[in-house]
Amino acid sequence: MSTLWLLGGLCATWLTWWWLRGEDLARFDLGHPTPRPMTSTEEQRSATLARINGFIRATNSGSVSLKRVSRLREVMDSMGEGAQLTSRFEPVSDGDTRGEWVLAPNADPDKRLLYIHGGGFFAGSPKSHRLLTDALAVNTGMSVFALDYRLLPEASQKAAIDDARHGLAWLAKNAPDRSSSVASHLVVAGDSAGGNLTLSCLQWARDESSVNVDAGIAFCPSTDITMSSPSFRYNLESDLILGKSLRPVLMIPSFLRLLVFWLINRRRPSHPAFSPVMGDLSNLPPTLLQASTTEMLLDDSARYYHKACASGSIAEFELYPDMVHVWHLFSAEISEGRDAIISVVQFLERVGVLTPSITTADVSAEISRHHGVNQG
Repeated sequence: MSTLWLLGGLCATWLTWWWLRGEDLARFDLGHPTPRPMTSTEEQRSATLARINGFIRATNSGSVSLKRVSRLREVMDSMGEGAQLTSRFEPVSDGDTRGEWVLAPNADPDKRLLYIHGGGFFAGSPKSHRLLTDALAVNTGMSVFALDYRLLPEASQKAAIDDARHGLAWLAKNAPDRSSSVASHLVVAGDSAGGNLTLSCLQWARDESSVNVDAGIAFCPSTDITMSSPSFRYNLESDLILGKSLRPVLMIPSFLRLLVFWLINRRRPSHPAFSPVMGDLSNLPPTLLQASTTEMLLDDSARYYHKACASGSIAEFELYPDMVHVWHLFSAEISEGRDAIISVVQFLERVGVLTPSITTADVSAEISRHHGVNQG
C-alpha cells in the first residue's frame, strides 16, 4: 500500500509540474542570427563596464530584502545622472495610469510610443530609463510615454500587467497636450521585465481590447517566466548583470519554483499573460527583438522569434555580440547602443510607422550629443 501511495504521489507531482511548466518549447531552439559586427572600442566597453559596477554590485550582493530592493532602485534611478537630455519630461497621473511624457522638440502628438521599463519587476522607473526614452523620443520623433507601473514586493506581478494594459489603452486615446485624440500610430516597447510586459500587451491588444498596435519592440525581453530556455544555463557565467542574482533561483528545483509562483499569483507561470512565448503568436503586429550573445535571456528572444515566425507573424531578431543585459541604456557612450537605436528607427520605417526622412548618420550624430549635465 505504501508503494502505491508513493507512486501516486510521484505521478501527482509529475502531472502538477507538467501543468505548471506549460508547453515544451524545445522545438523552437532553432539557432540564432549572425551577431552584428562589434563596433565599440575596448575603451568604450571598459568605460561602460566601469560605470555600471555600482549597479552590478547592488544587483548581486546580499540576500533578497526590502533594504536591498530599495538600494537597487536608488542605483537604477541614478543611472541617467550627468547626461544632457534633449526631451522635456512631463509627469502624468490619470486614474490607473502614471508615468511621464518624454517629448523631443520634434514630437508628433499623434504618433505615440509606450515605453515599459525593466528592472526584474522589483526596480526601475521612468527616471531610471530616461537616457533610453530620450534617445527613442529624439530619433523617432514619436511622443513617448514612459509608464510607471506597480512593482514587487509592494504589489503583485499581475498588478504590473494590469498597469501596462491600462497604460496602453490610455495612450491610444490621450495626446501630450491632454486632449482626447486617437493615436494615428501606436508602438509598445520595453526592456527585460518591461519587454515581457510589452509582448504580453501585444497579445492582450489583439484578443481583448479595441486598441490597435502598429508595432512592438522588445529589448532583451523575458518571455518565459518558467526559466526553461537553455541560455539560462550556458550564459550563467557570462551574464554580468543577471548571472549572480539568478544563480540561487536556478538552484531551486523547478517544480518548487513553479509551485511557489502559482501559490503567489494564482496563475500558472506558463500563462501567456506572464510568459508571452507560451501564447498564441499569430496575427501579431510586426515585432523587433534585440538581445546579446552573452545574456541569460538570449533564448527567450530566440524561441519567441522562431515561434512567432512559425505562427505567421512578422518578427525580426537582432543579435549583438558580448553586450551587457540592456546595453541600450548606454547608447550615449557605446557604439552598439547607438546601433540598436538606429535599427529601431529603421524597423519603424520598414513597417510604416515612420516616414523615411532621417538618415542613419543623422541618428548616430544625434545620439552622440547626449553628454553633459542632466536637464531632466
